[in-house]
Amino acid sequence: MAKFGASISETRFVSATGIAAVCVLIGALFLFLLPRDDPRVMQLRQTAFDIFLPAIDALGRPFIALRNTGTQVSQLSGLREENHRLLAENEALRLKINEMTQAQFLMQQYRALLDLPPEPDIELFPVRVVADLSSPFVKTLVTKGGKSAGIEPGLAVIGTNGLIGRVISSGLQSARILLLTDFNSNIPVVALASNVQAILSGRNNDMPELQFVPRKATLKDGDLLVTSGRGGRIPIGLPVGILRLGVGEPPKVELLDDVQGLIHVRVVKGVAVDAPPDIQTSPASRKAKR
Repeated sequence: MAKFGASISETRFVSATGIAAVCVLIGALFLFLLPRDDPRVMQLRQTAFDIFLPAIDALGRPFIALRNTGTQVSQLSGLREENHRLLAENEALRLKINEMTQAQFLMQQYRALLDLPPEPDIELFPVRVVADLSSPFVKTLVTKGGKSAGIEPGLAVIGTNGLIGRVISSGLQSARILLLTDFNSNIPVVALASNVQAILSGRNNDMPELQFVPRKATLKDGDLLVTSGRGGRIPIGLPVGILRLGVGEPPKVELLDDVQGLIHVRVVKGVAVDAPPDIQTSPASRKAKR
């Protein structure tokens, strides 16, 4: 009797399996015959997704966990390499700081021995660029902030990394900056490695040129150029750019900042060095002539 009941249950299971297989076959054929953009097919597909989504989600969780584990392992490997790189950079920065500290101490000692006056302190005043008036013939910027903020013509202007120009005019609330790339820009600079002084002149392109270089001067490609302080208006030592030497062409300078993509700049407020009075027109000379 038990065997007979078992055979009946097995027959029912086979019958149910066969019916399910036939239904699946009919459904597949139905989906194959109907066009894919048919609304009924789209609705049926969406219904199938809604029905089988919990099962698909449950089956996909182990694979997602395995994938996340692999991602974390790869990230740990990348973090380990990044940590080694940062440690090396940190060690190099420590050496640079030690060198700069030693150089600063030696500079103080040399100044004390030579009885040199200290350089005046400078103040950086951040301003926002409100207009770019650059054209093929003029390279200028307009900034917010003028005489009301103490911005006067002649002051140096730096970007994120180095000098970009100088103030040529200022109103009450705005100022105009002549960029280093402008044809009318001429800034005295000095090359650090070779200690060669020259004039950085704009040529209305991305790379200004060095002019009035001494004939016997030896320039080095890749040397850093800084302001020499000649003229007394622009402070000494402001970074300007990298020297690029070419065959058969004047030395050019790759500026440290992209002067066309600036949003904020900083005006360098320093103590200007006044020119000495003319010996021919000074009061002492006039009294001596009398």
